[in-house]
Amino acid sequence: MITESEVLVPARFGGAPETAHGGYTCGLLATAVEVVGTPVVSLVVPAPLELPMRLEAGPDEAVLVFGEEVVATMTTTAETIPAVPPVSALEADRAAEAFAGRVEHPYPTCFVCGPESVGGLLLAPGPVGPNAVACPWVPVENSPEVVWAVLDCPASWATDEPMALTRMAAEVLAAPRVGEPHVVVALQVQRVGPVANTLTSIYASDGTLVAVATAQWAVLGV
Repeated sequence: MITESEVLVPARFGGAPETAHGGYTCGLLATAVEVVGTPVVSLVVPAPLELPMRLEAGPDEAVLVFGEEVVATMTTTAETIPAVPPVSALEADRAAEAFAGRVEHPYPTCFVCGPESVGGLLLAPGPVGPNAVACPWVPVENSPEVVWAVLDCPASWATDEPMALTRMAAEVLAAPRVGEPHVVVALQVQRVGPVANTLTSIYASDGTLVAVATAQWAVLGV
């Protein structure tokens, strides 16, 4: 049975200018229906902000549509997502001090990592190794969409160059605890031509693995 509903992304949750944050959009679609397995979301075009979209949902699948254009699709997989090895809170703090986005950022108002974001998370993923980044995160909100967004942006800073998110799968194993420190770590695991693949993990302060994600990226403009 296919159900339809109307959804929109509030202006606060922006990514590139005048468009919705990719990870947030993925989370919105992934949590729209109960699924068996891990949700996998493919982004076709950027979602708009503050404009109604149509969500068509069925068993283990969903489609997000704006007008007559497909924005994103969701299916599921039985494959598990490996975790990125953790780093200490001290390492994450030091990495954040070297966040390259403070000097040059493709989307400075990005909800998650934009240094000019108003009401954003201001995450600052910095290097902890080759194609690996980490940063601290103290949640003030922990909705699934926000967790997916947090799993998204750090991975973009682990890639060799600015890229656009095209596909994302994630598992939220436990809701991050509001007000408590967490560490986000991301790693580029493969690069083939204009396409990169990454892994991201979120750890609680006691070392508990909270969430994992894998993502595919494409070089901007390709």
